[in-house]
Amino acid sequence: MPRCWALGFTLYAAFFALTIGLRWSQLDQPYTDFTWNTAHSQLIVDNWLENGFWNERGISFLNPPSIEFPSLVSRHPYVSFPCGAQLPPFVLVKALGGNVTPGFFHSWGLVWHGVIGWLLICGLLLFSANEQEPERTLGAFLPGFLWLGTRGPLTFFPTLWFADHAVLLPFVLVGLAEVIVAHALLRERHRRWITWSLPVLIFWGTYTDWLFVPLCAVILVYRLFHHRDVRAIFPAFVRQVALPAALAVTLFFLQLFWVLGPHFVSALLERFLVRSMDTAGAFERHESLLWYVYGHFVESMGRLTIALTVLALLLLCARPRAIPSPWKDFLVLLSVPSVLLLLIFRQHSAVHQFTIVKFMIPTCILLGGILPRALVFPHKQSVLAILCIFFLLYEGRQYWISVDPPVDRQAREWEEAVRRRFGYYDVLFTPEPSFAIPEKPPGQLARSRKRIYAFDAEQVAQLRMTIPEARIFLIGTAGAIDAHCPEKQTLSPSLYYCRL
Repeated sequence: MPRCWALGFTLYAAFFALTIGLRWSQLDQPYTDFTWNTAHSQLIVDNWLENGFWNERGISFLNPPSIEFPSLVSRHPYVSFPCGAQLPPFVLVKALGGNVTPGFFHSWGLVWHGVIGWLLICGLLLFSANEQEPERTLGAFLPGFLWLGTRGPLTFFPTLWFADHAVLLPFVLVGLAEVIVAHALLRERHRRWITWSLPVLIFWGTYTDWLFVPLCAVILVYRLFHHRDVRAIFPAFVRQVALPAALAVTLFFLQLFWVLGPHFVSALLERFLVRSMDTAGAFERHESLLWYVYGHFVESMGRLTIALTVLALLLLCARPRAIPSPWKDFLVLLSVPSVLLLLIFRQHSAVHQFTIVKFMIPTCILLGGILPRALVFPHKQSVLAILCIFFLLYEGRQYWISVDPPVDRQAREWEEAVRRRFGYYDVLFTPEPSFAIPEKPPGQLARSRKRIYAFDAEQVAQLRMTIPEARIFLIGTAGAIDAHCPEKQTLSPSLYYCRL
């Protein structure tokens, strides 16, 4: 390994440690409204650990195992995504033991963040094999440093964890594999290893997020552009890409059929329409989806980053020959499927800010790799390194002043007390709406593992008749439950309960 590479990776590790320190106050913090999808991941893994993976059919349920839900259907199966994002954390916890906490997912997200940046650097070094130093090293390492230190990745990693975030690692690996094989950037033996591993990566990615569906189509077009012979590339495409993707989708459909029977088709269609059409009036105030997506970019990445990205795109169009072909291919493989998925799930992209996380890797490539190559001025390497340092300091400051989510520690304490005190046979009611726990948001369920319903005497009586073995409790403050609880017990400071 050249000395400049060793120095670069050492600085990468040191900078990664610095970004962990910058995010230290966020690690192991309780879930907030912003991190509801991480709470959903904890619900899924908790359900599998508590009730068994196969008993849960390997999918997600919004309601936890409890006696008031006599069937899996009554627990509201979540049909939007397969659960590939939660499988690796589940396997790790099952093997090592312990509990699933916010800190566990935050640590997992940090690993994802660092590994993706490291793979990005390694791949870009391969793509620049014909360039001279120090341009080669600088152009490969700058995107990795930007991936670690810009505001968007700092915000979304490590506190968020769901399909959109988990899919990025197989997404990058498949993009690197396609470009390496297409341009013969490694020895034939190593390319064969990559080819053999590709079906596993395709299955993993497709079972994690729908992003791999448009990616498979883009891979087919990419191979056709390179070989221009359908008969030559189609059998390999079917074997390496189409069949693994179809197998992953079929497995997810079988899991849904195991729970919902033939009604899973209508459930899937309903969720597709909800995510792709303006069923909730998401676009009423603005003219187009583009306005919403632009707002997400501004909020997550800032106008300066957007302006520099647009400049890089313009220079790429003006000076395409200044950029190595593998770089451009990799950028297309990462960007086009992301745009297609955004257009397919229009409302999902407009409502959820985290859907733009998949665009952050192409953005880092444009800023750190393509923009420096397209610009020509004296002492370019030194000037770019200094500008990059100031840019990362600016991004770190913007992140630091933007994140300090308020944490209701009292609510966290009583929700965790509910989890410790009550079990499967307990059904909880409260006369105070502020203490009710619905199935959404999942943050409360992840802490409590129990629903808490608004008190209704008729509902309590009906529950006693239909489920006589249920133990019914009332929860609330002292004044609110005194009429029903002559002998109340303390659940947490200022919160009490009694059995009805």
